[in-house]
Amino acid sequence: MVQSTSSTPPGSDGLTCYEKKQAFNPLVSYLHTTRYKHLIRLFTKLSTQAPSRTLRVVDIGCAHAKAFHILNSRFNITYIGIDQDETLSGIARARYSEHPNFKIITGSIADHYDEFQNTDVILALETLEHIPENLVVRIIEQIALAQPAAFMCSVPNEVGPIILVKNIGSLLTGYMRHKEYTWAETLHAALFNLDKVETHGTGHKGFDWRWLAQTIRHNMRIDQIHTNPFDWLPKTFSLSIIFICLRKP
Repeated sequence: MVQSTSSTPPGSDGLTCYEKKQAFNPLVSYLHTTRYKHLIRLFTKLSTQAPSRTLRVVDIGCAHAKAFHILNSRFNITYIGIDQDETLSGIARARYSEHPNFKIITGSIADHYDEFQNTDVILALETLEHIPENLVVRIIEQIALAQPAAFMCSVPNEVGPIILVKNIGSLLTGYMRHKEYTWAETLHAALFNLDKVETHGTGHKGFDWRWLAQTIRHNMRIDQIHTNPFDWLPKTFSLSIIFICLRKP
């Protein structure tokens, strides 16, 4: 699930606007690979624990289903992607529908909680910041009730000094992500003063990963928190935050 500005049809190169943003320059492209490195490590661990098992995956806000592209060539999976954007889900369907282990659902995750049942891994990669927070709480509760072997999500860090780095970097490189903020809001967010920033809706501005972390903790055990691009970075200077929850043995 991504912002509507990302859902334009693919151009002559076959890439969506969303994919072009992720490959804007070599640095941006590299920074977007971090979550997939952790995704592969997670599935390697789960596959090692049960080599003969087909892992059932539900991907919330799957967009063009890059997670399927990455996982399917490496692991034994069945995959269900859910995204309410008709253009992006249509692109995913066109690219991967010939695979018998691939399924795409166009619609709100709120209407498809039943897909969580008997699922091994639930993913929400760069998704939850684009969903109203009251619905995020319900989603986390439903995931906890389903008790998957693993839940992994990644979200951008939009609070603390890193937001100043991100938005100035965006301005200097022409990436345009800073356009969502006023410069006064960028400064207030960098100083942790979110009361001076427009209330978070379904974009990046005003999103506080710490609220999400606490919501997850109330429902599941967080096994790992990773920072981007390196785990040795303090969370304050991490570009994004990655959570991995594992079911207790």
